[in-house]
Amino acid sequence: MVQPCSPFKVILAGGKTGGHVFPAIAMAVEFKKRFPESKVIFVGTKDGLESEIVPKYGFKLIFIQARGLKRKASLSNLMLPYYVLKSLGQSLRILNEERPDLVVGTGGYVSFPVVVSARLKNIPTLIQEQNSYPGASTRLLAFLVDRVCLSYLGSIQYFLTKGKLTVIGNPVRGDVVSANRYEALRKFNLDPAKKTIFIFGGSQGAHAINQVVLDSLDFLSERWQLLWQTGGNDFVFVSGKVEGKRIKCVVFPFIEDMRSAYAASDLVISRAGALTLAEITACGKPSLLIPYPYATADHQRYNAEVLQKEGAAQIILQQDLTAEILAQKLSSVLSDEERLKGMAEQSRKMGKPGATSLLVDEMEKLLKKDKKVHKAPQ
Repeated sequence: MVQPCSPFKVILAGGKTGGHVFPAIAMAVEFKKRFPESKVIFVGTKDGLESEIVPKYGFKLIFIQARGLKRKASLSNLMLPYYVLKSLGQSLRILNEERPDLVVGTGGYVSFPVVVSARLKNIPTLIQEQNSYPGASTRLLAFLVDRVCLSYLGSIQYFLTKGKLTVIGNPVRGDVVSANRYEALRKFNLDPAKKTIFIFGGSQGAHAINQVVLDSLDFLSERWQLLWQTGGNDFVFVSGKVEGKRIKCVVFPFIEDMRSAYAASDLVISRAGALTLAEITACGKPSLLIPYPYATADHQRYNAEVLQKEGAAQIILQQDLTAEILAQKLSSVLSDEERLKGMAEQSRKMGKPGATSLLVDEMEKLLKKDKKVHKAPQ
């Protein structure tokens, strides 16, 4: 059994979007379970999602002033060198004050200065990449860090430093796969005799998806029913439009109990963010994916193509999305029981529900390598 010589201190750096924040939180929670006396600190920005989410989990959060490169021509890019140097200075100060045993980056421009600073101070480093097409920060940091944890086997081709790579998957919430289907259907007042389509476009919803689903309602079979997370902005609009439709629609602005939503569903319609796909595959659900077309480096399309190649999902690009095409795709899957089961099986095979524990294993290995842990007496 491996135990620490003394409590560890770990810094997790990553933010702005849920795709960078929630993996870090999952790793932090698992690390604290394994090493309860240890301290986990987050580094992020005030304008990122981390400023809202991290404190709810009880972790200390320290802010730096970091900015990323705008993909389109922008005068703000002229200030990038200033913010890179400023964030590096702030990161070095944080490391000097906190003296962590390990620094973990979960992607995005927030992680870059913190991980670089850790390398300058010879602190062990690890980065976790969520997407099938790695972000620019990950590709650059791969030359510096001790370990790169990937989510997709196909991502290896984008790196020159192969020896540092390991394919683990994306961490998902521990309870996401544990709900009972019939209890979930009852919770949402859904009919067990009908196929359930779960629709969501992320926590904020996706207006383009909501609008096309609304337009398609008259084309959808009464043998199906919709569990629909619209996002707050579209909730009133969608709720008013679904009244009187022949297909049953259960509509929410936001669903907190995602494990029950997945358990109740036979097919998921969603964007193709890395964490969404990690949860869909961990639950073994077939999916119809509509990648967000403005995602950085079109990474959602790359993510979706991995699932489609394995037979776990179908893709509709937003530029091709119409009510008729959506209805046709749904019918082709939901009307073919063998195809639906086959997609579910392929999705389940791709799922990595143990990824969080494996990521913490990698963290522990780096701590052991740095002689921060030892084997307890037998």
